[in-house]
Amino acid sequence: MLIEHECAKLTVLYCRHLDHLDPDAFAAIYTEDAVYKPAVEPVPIEGRAAIRDWIGRYPKDRLGRHVATNQIVEVIDEDSATGSSYAIVFREPAPREGVISDRVTPRSLVEYSDSYRRTAEGWKIARRVYRFDFLQREEARRPGEAAG
Repeated sequence: MLIEHECAKLTVLYCRHLDHLDPDAFAAIYTEDAVYKPAVEPVPIEGRAAIRDWIGRYPKDRLGRHVATNQIVEVIDEDSATGSSYAIVFREPAPREGVISDRVTPRSLVEYSDSYRRTAEGWKIARRVYRFDFLQREEARRPGEAAG
């Protein structure tokens, strides 16, 4: 149960660090040799440094919030596990300081498939692949734009 908890916590941290655009904290939840495949990218991002660079380029002029749910972690052995979860993603494309948006609806529903590995730093995501199950048409990625 401890392994399940530690691995499920990584999904919550993923959402938090992505939503608050914290490249160092976001990258730190991955192993050094991690593979991260966002649905919006044509090829996987390989390695913690490349993942940090990717999130560092994420657009800073919009507000997003990920709500993680349905987390399942299957322990393989004392050093490895797999899992899956969903995230409902809300986005305000033009946030204004001090103004609560009243026009935001769920932008998308994504499904994550994960592999976890115990490292000297604790449990980390070794591989994360996600796909969109639902995506608002007007929120679809435009060329050259990062998404998540």
